[in-house]
Amino acid sequence: MKITAKQYAVSLFESIEDASSNQTKAVVKKFARVLVANNDTALLEKIIRYFSHIWNEDKGIIEAEIITARKLDNNVVKLLEDYVKKTTKGKQVKLAKNIDINILGGVVLKYGDKVLDASLKTKLSQFSENLKS
Repeated sequence: MKITAKQYAVSLFESIEDASSNQTKAVVKKFARVLVANNDTALLEKIIRYFSHIWNEDKGIIEAEIITARKLDNNVVKLLEDYVKKTTKGKQVKLAKNIDINILGGVVLKYGDKVLDASLKTKLSQFSENLKS
């Protein structure tokens, strides 16, 4: 039976969860050798993605993304970060800030399986749809 990327990620996480720095290095080296021996190096990108998800979940880290038409003031970023922490009960928020001039204004906030779209582009589209009906 073939080992899946998720199974590799879970195994790696469980192997290093309570390990010291030196133990972690040794486990990762051995893990890399196992991937090569099993001819599964093509799974590495998926393994890393699954591992990151497992790690973040265990540590209470929430990955979020803010999309705006222009750079936000640090106070606004902090408010959005605090909102994500509060609604998810996460300990820490890893925030990616992206600029997309196509949203015209406002903000799109993505975290977990949620998308809060308060962009001007979406509001204008909704307004246009309401005028049509």
